[in-house]
Amino acid sequence: MREYFYQRFPRQLARIEFHRPNEIVLEQIMRDDSVVFFGGQDWSNASEDLELIPVDDRSKFILSLFMIVLTDQALYTYYRDSYFTWRAQTNYPKFGWSGFGPHNENPLKLLWAPERDELIDVAQTLSLVPEFVSFLIDDTCHFFEKNISRIETTAYFDKISHDAGFTFNQGRIVPAVKASIVALTRR
Repeated sequence: MREYFYQRFPRQLARIEFHRPNEIVLEQIMRDDSVVFFGGQDWSNASEDLELIPVDDRSKFILSLFMIVLTDQALYTYYRDSYFTWRAQTNYPKFGWSGFGPHNENPLKLLWAPERDELIDVAQTLSLVPEFVSFLIDDTCHFFEKNISRIETTAYFDKISHDAGFTFNQGRIVPAVKASIVALTRR
C-alpha cells in the first residue's frame, strides 16, 4: 500500500477531473487560490473518474483517496490551527463540489460509490482493508510526529470515529474499513 500511495497514486490522482470554485468562493470563503474539487454530490461522477484508473489499481486508488480526504477534513474540523501545515505540504483536492459555496462530501462515500456503481472488485478491496488501515494509521502517526507533534494519533482517530459522518454505513467496504479503524486505534 505504501509503495502504491507514494509512487503511483499521485500520477493517477492527477488524471481525474478537477473543478475550480468561482472567485468569490476562492477569495472570500476558502481563501486558498489552489483549491480544486472532484467527485460531485455522492461522487456522482465516480464512473468517469475511475475509468481513467487501471482496473487493477482501483481498489488501492479509492482507499488512497479516502485516506487523503479523511485526513484533510478531520484536520480542518478538529485541528484547524494545524490544518494549514497539512495543506501547505499536500495541497490535495477537495471531495465534493462548489456552487454558492463549498460542499464537502463524506469521505466514506469514496468507498461506497465505486461499490454502488460496480466499478471495483469488492472482494479485492476487502482483502486490502487490513493492510490499508495499518498503513493509514502508521502514516498518520508518522506525519503527525514529524510535522504536527501536538496531535495525538489515538485522540485524532477517536474524534473521527465519534463524528456524525462516521455513522454512514452503506455497502460492505465502508463497515469493514470503519471496524478496522476502530479496532486498531482502540487497543
